[in-house]
Amino acid sequence: MKKKISFYAIFIWFLAILFYFYEFFMAVMPGTISVNIIQDMDISAEQFAMMGSAFFLIYSFMQIPVGILYDRYGVKLFLTIACGICTLGIFGFAYADNFFSGVLSRFLIGFGSSFGYISLLIIALNWFPRKYFGFLAGFGQTLGAVGPLLAGAPVAYLMFRLDNDWRMIFFGVGIFGIVLTLLIALFVKTKPKSARKTVVYLKRETPITHKLKLLLRIPQIWWTMFYAGAIYLSMPLLGAFWGTLYLQTRGFDQASSALMISLIWVGLALSCPVIGRLSDRMQRRKPFLLIASLLGIVISLSILYLPIENRFVLSLLFIALGMASGGQSLSFATISDIAPESLQATAIGANNSMINLFSAIFPPLVTWVMQESYSGQIYTQADFTQGFLFMPLAYGFAFLIALFGIKETFCRAQQTVHYLS
Repeated sequence: MKKKISFYAIFIWFLAILFYFYEFFMAVMPGTISVNIIQDMDISAEQFAMMGSAFFLIYSFMQIPVGILYDRYGVKLFLTIACGICTLGIFGFAYADNFFSGVLSRFLIGFGSSFGYISLLIIALNWFPRKYFGFLAGFGQTLGAVGPLLAGAPVAYLMFRLDNDWRMIFFGVGIFGIVLTLLIALFVKTKPKSARKTVVYLKRETPITHKLKLLLRIPQIWWTMFYAGAIYLSMPLLGAFWGTLYLQTRGFDQASSALMISLIWVGLALSCPVIGRLSDRMQRRKPFLLIASLLGIVISLSILYLPIENRFVLSLLFIALGMASGGQSLSFATISDIAPESLQATAIGANNSMINLFSAIFPPLVTWVMQESYSGQIYTQADFTQGFLFMPLAYGFAFLIALFGIKETFCRAQQTVHYLS
């Protein structure tokens, strides 16, 4: 039966976007107030990086299990539980006073957040015509990117108004989480009723472990996952960890630094729906994957090595860097083209897992590299430049994968027989 777009479908999709916005906000906000958290909890920069990695590590680990759960049981129950757990972690972090309690709270936030983006994509697949999937995947990221945008300069301004009481901000965000959990529990449905009126036939169910093995035997799945992880790396590195402090070492104040760093999310928000829509209309994936990674190489090198002091020029460069990383949104459409229909949620989960695995592993590695050249009481611009060399290297790795590893799908399901008229 042909799917039609209904108001209820848009409303459910909007709730999923709200949760994605919510988890994205919580992933990025600690980076804006890193100095305050480090001082208040009396922890080191390495411990702060490890605390942030706890979020991304559990997020990464849960992506394939989340896809499996959604494939078998649907969205409603687990999305409700996930939002509740995420909210519990936020309240925990608001009262955390040491490294251990901070890691545990970020772990809970990451666990709940791990259900967010996949639920958004599965709702798009179940409630909307497939021809809009690339656009919806990108547009969902656009609206979700409002979260990290608000986690930048607005949070820095709130910190000023609240006399640096970052715990009060976390408490307010937790209240929002309670309301969102109730809305999801009341209104979200996995599929429209019409989708259930189908012919049912019995067959022996293939074990999910066997399906997963079949999925991971497809080389294109792996290439797409590595591309996604590499091209997205600069986003958490700058947005969730060290971006604001890096710009402070270049002479900007905290509010201006947070504002400029938040613009990478504006670039991501602008890029995702545009690149998805253009790809869908031109029925090509590969050219856009190549352009995004090439742009990332040029812009990241410009930010690191050109002596730019003009805020407007730097702001434009950060927007362009976010646009380059928007190529990861197209990786979800690419991997949904490649994966068998019965394992699309699992494939999407695996792709998201790789993105967050990169986000968990590399920031502490970058911090360690910076620590190797660290000699004073605070990090210098030279320390950050040395550590941030990982950014252009990651974009270069993504470019090589797109050029030699990923094959064009022509926006068609590769595991399906297509009849040409």
